[in-house]
Amino acid sequence: MITLSNIMRANAISCIGFGIVFFLLPEQTQHFLSENKPAPTLVFTALGIALLVNGLHLIWASLQEKPSKLLVIYFCVGDYLWVIGSFYLLLAGLWITTPKGIATTLLVSIMVGTFGLLQTFKLKRMENS
Repeated sequence: MITLSNIMRANAISCIGFGIVFFLLPEQTQHFLSENKPAPTLVFTALGIALLVNGLHLIWASLQEKPSKLLVIYFCVGDYLWVIGSFYLLLAGLWITTPKGIATTLLVSIMVGTFGLLQTFKLKRMENS
């Protein structure tokens, strides 16, 4: 059964997984995404830390019997901002220029956007219950 807690946990696993990659492998990530216009390594290190913290926060929230509306909105907004930011970088040709980097960014954006939408739908159902 797809519950808000399960969606938040899947989102957390994604955040923690990418957080680990960005934090531990910033140079490899940098070159995977762009060979000619890479983001500074510090960007990946900072994103890695932020994703790890967000993932742990998502796990904590998923363990709550009924997470607050504002907390769920906070995570949804974060997911939507990730998607918007990713598409901005793609359209601007900034930091993501390799074919594999573009494809991966599109797939991750679809996944993150799906987490945001599912969390939004579950929140609306909670409000109507």
